[in-house]
Amino acid sequence: MFSFKTEQEGSDVSARTRNNITDYINFMFPEKSFKEKEKPILYLIKSCENFDLNDRESIDSINKVLRDKSISRRTYYNYKKKLYDDQIFDLLKNSCYNTYGVKLFMLDSILDDRERTEKADKLIGQQFPKRKQVVEDKEKQDEELNSVMNRAQVDISKFQEMEARRSQIDSTFPTNHTIREEFVKCGKEYCLQCPHGPYYYAYWKDIETKKLKKKYIGIIDPRQ
Repeated sequence: MFSFKTEQEGSDVSARTRNNITDYINFMFPEKSFKEKEKPILYLIKSCENFDLNDRESIDSINKVLRDKSISRRTYYNYKKKLYDDQIFDLLKNSCYNTYGVKLFMLDSILDDRERTEKADKLIGQQFPKRKQVVEDKEKQDEELNSVMNRAQVDISKFQEMEARRSQIDSTFPTNHTIREEFVKCGKEYCLQCPHGPYYYAYWKDIETKKLKKKYIGIIDPRQ
């Protein structure tokens, strides 16, 4: 027998998955507290990110909404810094999952008032009627997916090269070898030009002679 999920059941599963991820993020990264007077601008900035606007477009569109309460470029950057000043974005920078879609998902977990989000999206979106939101732009999503795949492939290649290098070193030296990094002086006083290291060397004690032996490996840390 085959069982099929109805469209409603499928959407329920997706909703539960999103809720579980949101709960996990809220647990790992506690909600940031913003002053109530800051939120209108923060939600507008988030909407500008939703439509992938550059800084100039963002400032102009926000000021069209604010009118006589318009903000300066400096104020805009201060608010944007406040929005992105979060541990999770620091972790995301060095991750292969560093994509626009994931960033927007994180912003939604920080500013999660759906009513304010929709209102801000409408105020910004009506100024750019031909611009799609990032999550609705298939071409943008495909581009980011290809970028993620390429970064992942680069990471895999680096890992394979690292493993090959480790295997080569392990097969070259005795099992009791250790690897140390060293800095070498060039002899010039206060020299800031020569590459003084780190250089990597293998050290081991010869089983027969009991003498400490040393051999140069290279300038790339083989342990990484």
